[in-house]
Amino acid sequence: MAGNKIYVQGNYVDVHDNEVVNLSIDKAGTVNVSKRQEERVQTDVPEVLAKSELWERLKQAGLIDDDGQPTVSRPEAALMANMLAYRLNITNKWKMFEALWHRNNMRGDYNTAMEQKKSLEFQDRLKNIFD
Repeated sequence: MAGNKIYVQGNYVDVHDNEVVNLSIDKAGTVNVSKRQEERVQTDVPEVLAKSELWERLKQAGLIDDDGQPTVSRPEAALMANMLAYRLNITNKWKMFEALWHRNNMRGDYNTAMEQKKSLEFQDRLKNIFD
């Protein structure tokens, strides 16, 4: 990923995945982003998800990218993981999704989501995708 550039308007950069990101801002207003390769380990999508129509619907809706990583905020990803686990009867949901998405404390992210008003709209969106 070395050499990738993110163009930023204003002074706000939002990093959702808690990976190590080194930022340097040049005079042109671009941000050079590089991630340590050893931390960027590809994880295969578990079979229970890969064969699921619900997983494909999330990908088609743009909530999951082609690498199986969420494109939404951490709290929203936790809501998505919780709903998927419920509908697919997945036990140890946090362990599985934390490994897949290279995250820690998704249970905390879920608790954060439950305190946010915007989570109701996202849950409705998920229900519409799944039903």
